[in-house]
Parts: sequence; C-alpha cells; structure tokens
Amino acid sequence: MRLRDHLRQQTRPLHRRTEQLLDGLDIRTRSGLDRFLLVHHAAVMPIERRLAASTMAERWPFRLTDLIAQDLATRKLTPTQGVMAEQFQHAHPLGLCYVLGGSRLGARFLLKRLSGAEPAPRYLTRAPDHAIWPWTLSLLNSPEADAAPWDAVVNAAETAFASFADALTLVETSKESIDELAV
Repeated sequence: MRLRDHLRQQTRPLHRRTEQLLDGLDIRTRSGLDRFLLVHHAAVMPIERRLAASTMAERWPFRLTDLIAQDLATRKLTPTQGVMAEQFQHAHPLGLCYVLGGSRLGARFLLKRLSGAEPAPRYLTRAPDHAIWPWTLSLLNSPEADAAPWDAVVNAAETAFASFADALTLVETSKESIDELAV
C-alpha cells in the first residue's frame, strides 16, 4: 500500500464531513461564494505558511492564498483571521500537501456547480490545477513518502481537513456579528 492510499483510507470520514459542511455554502449565490472564499482563505493561509516554513518550502510552488486574496479584494471582502496556526506547527508537510492538492480536484466540480451563476473566482479557475494534483501524486508516491512517519502524515491531513470546519465556524461567527451590527 502506498501513502496516498493509506491517507485516503484513514481520512475518508473527516474528508466527507468537511465536504458536507462546505456543501452547505451555496456558491451559486453571492453570499455563498463570499463565505466559501472567506472559509478557504482562513483555512489555506496557515497551511501554506506551514509549508513555507517546512522542508517543503522550495518544493511547494503554488500560492493558493494569493489567489484567494485577489478574489476577496475584487469582491471587496476583508479576510477573517486564519485558523489557529499553532495547530500546524508540527504538522507533517506531506499530509498538508495531500489536502491542498486534493482540494484542486474538488475545484473542478465546484466550477461546474457555478456554471455562470456567479463570476468564477481566480481561486477556482486560475490555480494551476493541472499541475498541483500530479505534483502531489508524484510526491505521495515517492520514496520520501514511503519513508515518512505515516501516522504523523495522517494526523497532519486530519488537522488540515478539520481546519476547514474551524474556518467555517470563524466565518459564520464573523458574519453573524456583522449582521447584528447592521440591524
């Protein structure tokens, strides 16, 4: 069994839960897409910061946070603070790459769901999707991955998946506060 298969098997329940939570955001509406981008910014930013501070720094060539930030600026949205970065302090980079790389596969399905209802954000259209998932697969099928502490990699992936739920809570809490002030 390869690390990728082990990760998929071990993180399947949390992956499904994360997808179900995010499916509650109707990205075909302005409000839903706004929340989607805010959630992704809050979750992806600390993950990419951890990758930049890790042995993966020179190898993770993608800057998803920058794309999301551009989308938020275009939509005149202020990003919420990211999820607690401390939870990623010792997270194994391979687990984080697995989650971010896999999210790019999900972007393809989300674009189909949008289908012109809202202008498609750069985060979904301009991210080098064609490069991220093959790059991730290559990494996960490497001798480096085979030699990695698989439990630590799984824990990192679980932490990354959970960060999306945490980010959703942050965004929803921020949105409720804003709505209360507007009344």
